[in-house]
Amino acid sequence: MNTAATRDALNALGIVPDKGLGQNFLVNPLLAQRIAASLGVPDGPVLEIGPGLGALTEALMARGLSVTALEISQAMSLRLRELMPGLSVVQLDFLKAVPEELPGHPFAAVASNLPYSISTPAVIRLCEPGFQSVSRAVLMLQREVAVRLECTTGGREYGRLALAVWPHYSVSILFEAGPWEFFPRPEVESTVVLLERKTCPPLPPGLYPRFVEIVKAAFSSRRKKIVNNLTRVYGKDRALAILGSVGVSPDLRAERVPPESFAAMAEEVGP
Repeated sequence: MNTAATRDALNALGIVPDKGLGQNFLVNPLLAQRIAASLGVPDGPVLEIGPGLGALTEALMARGLSVTALEISQAMSLRLRELMPGLSVVQLDFLKAVPEELPGHPFAAVASNLPYSISTPAVIRLCEPGFQSVSRAVLMLQREVAVRLECTTGGREYGRLALAVWPHYSVSILFEAGPWEFFPRPEVESTVVLLERKTCPPLPPGLYPRFVEIVKAAFSSRRKKIVNNLTRVYGKDRALAILGSVGVSPDLRAERVPPESFAAMAEEVGP
């Protein structure tokens, strides 16, 4: 769908895009096709989050994929059902969905032009057990979020988001998308990222909650030394013992500690 067709469709449905929710509709069919192609050939159903008017949905269906579209808007859900009889449409908020209850589950892949307002929690949801069958996810994100998600090498962009995903997926930036490729035009730049499931997870599943707890504590105040942040949760002596057991200097800030060291801390503390 181009800009004119998108505007007409929204007007017909009586929908005014909510900038506060980051509702920006794809109007470049070539971009939609490029995102769909980035999924490759999944060995099972695809879950699309927030299909909207169906620009990306059409590209996915054109590749012969079995798609379940999860759309929160009743008006847009009805429109999708009318236009694409072979599409499985569920009117539901992705953040409240029970994966096992969705048609098509377990899903092999996920595709989405994610609304900016839910991008971070949506990515975190893909790390939950109900989505462990997902081998690839291609997501459109705000550029700043994409950069933080992909960064595992330390520094300003490195933090809780990248580390939450690291035990489950490898993240790579695929390509950029300009504001002119959406209606209405967003005031931020967009980036498409690929999440690929790790075949050899670096952390036992039972330790993931502990890993997240340690990361959250370590980054609770980015400007403070990691020992001071961990002390708030474990006490000074225990914090020093945890750091010493994995060879991390207590004088470092969390942004200088690699993911593997946080995994080692989780193993040291235990479930």
